[in-house]
Amino acid sequence: MRRFAISLLALLLGLGGASCGDDAATPGPPGPPTTSGATPMDESTTTTEAVIAGNASDELIGRWLIQTYQDREGRFNDVTIRGAVPELTFAADGSLVFHTGCNRGNTTYGTAGVYDGANGQALTIAPGVTEEAYCDFGLGEQNIALPTAWLQTTVFVLDGATLELRNADGTVVLSAERA
Repeated sequence: MRRFAISLLALLLGLGGASCGDDAATPGPPGPPTTSGATPMDESTTTTEAVIAGNASDELIGRWLIQTYQDREGRFNDVTIRGAVPELTFAADGSLVFHTGCNRGNTTYGTAGVYDGANGQALTIAPGVTEEAYCDFGLGEQNIALPTAWLQTTVFVLDGATLELRNADGTVVLSAERA
């Protein structure tokens, strides 16, 4: 009986001690999960779009072989000059390595927002550092036009193994295929 009384007293003192001090509420069961920032389902999306929505920047990572680009006069050009295939290589750390078919260089890029199949995802490419080698056989124009095209980029759109870089008007300024 004495042991029971001591145990009961210890229990009561333990509970009493828990209620002394600050008046913080005892944590209860966890509530529903919360999020911060944009979610795939917000006022601007429908249920179908929410299924498609997400961050596609991980899919952007990798090596892309440039197929066509918009030159400085607004014309589209195929990249077929002397077999030199220009490319873009996006890395997970935000770095971008490029080859114009003549010169190589590097820069940085950033993505923002939520990807949707129709409108893509925001993409910015910073001006970078490029080699200054002489480019002949039309490669000189391409060497200038390619960076001019990708610096206009505001959005990227993925369609399977095809990447499109688009400007603010929605015009495709460069298209590439996954290497």
